Parts: sequence; C-alpha cells; structure tokens
Amino acid sequence: MASMPHLSQLAREHRDDGFTVIGVTAEDRRNTLEKVREMVADKGDGMDYTVAWDTGRETYAAFMDASGSRGIPTSFLVDGDGKVAWIGHPMGVDLPLGMVLDGTWNYEEGPALLEEIGERKMSVSMSLESDPAAALATLDALAEEHPLAVKGMERVRFDLYTRIPARHEDAAKLGRHLVGIAVEEGNSGSLNGLAWMLVDPEVPREHRFLDLAQLAAEHADELTGGTDASILDTVARVHSWKGDLAKAVAIQTRAVEHAEGRQKDALAEVLAEYAAAATRAELEALGYLGGDDEGDG
Repeated sequence: MASMPHLSQLAREHRDDGFTVIGVTAEDRRNTLEKVREMVADKGDGMDYTVAWDTGRETYAAFMDASGSRGIPTSFLVDGDGKVAWIGHPMGVDLPLGMVLDGTWNYEEGPALLEEIGERKMSVSMSLESDPAAALATLDALAEEHPLAVKGMERVRFDLYTRIPARHEDAAKLGRHLVGIAVEEGNSGSLNGLAWMLVDPEVPREHRFLDLAQLAAEHADELTGGTDASILDTVARVHSWKGDLAKAVAIQTRAVEHAEGRQKDALAEVLAEYAAAATRAELEALGYLGGDDEGDG
C-alpha cells in the first residue's frame, strides 16, 4: 500500500519511455477478483498503473518462486530485451530503472554498485542520531554522485536538518514542502508520520518544530474526518508538548473512543498521563503544590 503512490508516480513519469508498471495479485482466502476491481476503482490515481489477476498463481510461480523471493512487496525490473535486470523492494527501483532506461545498466557491475550505495545509505541511518552532520555529508555526497539513489529520502534529509541547529531554517522550509506534497496527495499516513517523527517522546530532540508538527497532524486529522485513533493520538501529543494539557486530554479522549483492542489500552494509559499532568498543573497554579523542604506550603 505504501509503495502504490511511488509506483504510480514512476508510471506517469516514464510512460513515454516505454516503461509500464504491472501490479500482480491472485486469489486467496481474503482476496477475490471482485475485491481487486473495487480497490483499483477506489484508489484512482493513487494506483495509476496496470493491475493483473494471476489466474492459478502461475505468474507468482514464474517470478517469486523461481527467484526464491519471499517478501511482499517484491518488484522485478524487466528490460526491453525481456531480461530481469533487478529484483528488490519497489521503493528502491528508481536507480536501476534510470540506468536501464538510459542504457547504462551493467549486469555484471550493477549489483555491486547497488550494494555499495545501499551500505552508504545504511550508514546514514546508523549515524542519524549519533552524528547527524556526518550522516548529512554522506547523504549529500550520494545525492551528487547518484541523484536517483536518494530519491524518496527527503524525510531522512528533513530529520537530519532538525538535528543540526545551523540547518533549522532548512528544516522548516523542507518540512513545509513535505506537508504540502502530502496534503496534495491526500496522504494522511505520510502527514501523521511526519508529525510523529517530531513529537515521539521516545526520540530525544532539542527542538521539536511543534508548529510544523501541529500543521501536519491537523491536516491528517482533517483528511480522516477526525476518526483515526493514531492520528488523534499524535495531535494530542503535539498539544501536550505545547503545554496545553486540557486540549491534549480532550483530543486523547477522542483517540481512546476510536481505538480498539490493545491500541485502546495503550492510548488510555497516555490519557491518564495527560490527565494527571493537567491536574498537577492546575494545583500548582492554585498554589496547592510546592513549598519548602519542611513540607509547608
């Protein structure tokens, strides 16, 4: 599901280059041809490529079984001569696709090049928290040498900018740009992910860009009609960081109402946290908490 917008964009960008995207699906206990037709119609431009029904799972056997692939989604890049040039996650197809289209893909050296690039991208992720400046330098070098290799890594760049005080202005600018793209796409998940990146209490940050987080989270909430528990939880967390605990309690209460199962229990614990903090803040404001070491006050 997360790959669909990316594949749709690739299909639109390279349609005149003789490139086509075919998503393959087959019958199982939860999947029928009718359900597939309904989903394709419902997705519209969000699934802007050909979808094929694999009768008898013959295509699955010819590609997935034959290559020993097990993970879903897996994509197969087939060149103009019918040769499989590359196999991998669809979010990583941009660079080999670009090289196949411009005729520079090398079947002998290509895999090693992709492995080296993958290791450099991994080093960015590994040093993102410990040495963001070094991670950004690696990302910038990759962008200069292999622009397609960093396509889709805008959020990683944004995260790095937020961790480097000298790049905070760049972070705010790029963050607004990412919010704008997600709003245009109607992608509530992307908006919520961007907001949560900034307010996640498990991730220490000197600066959380709370206005930007609120903008992203509230757009996500609007897109989902105020009924998505995870998004409401993010909105509430933004307000808790901003110190508006009463609003955090009110929104978290709605999050609990729309949650189910284990998520409901987890969100209820957060609600209790906010409620306790709000009560304490109110008592402090009234002068009932605090005092000297002897307990007077």
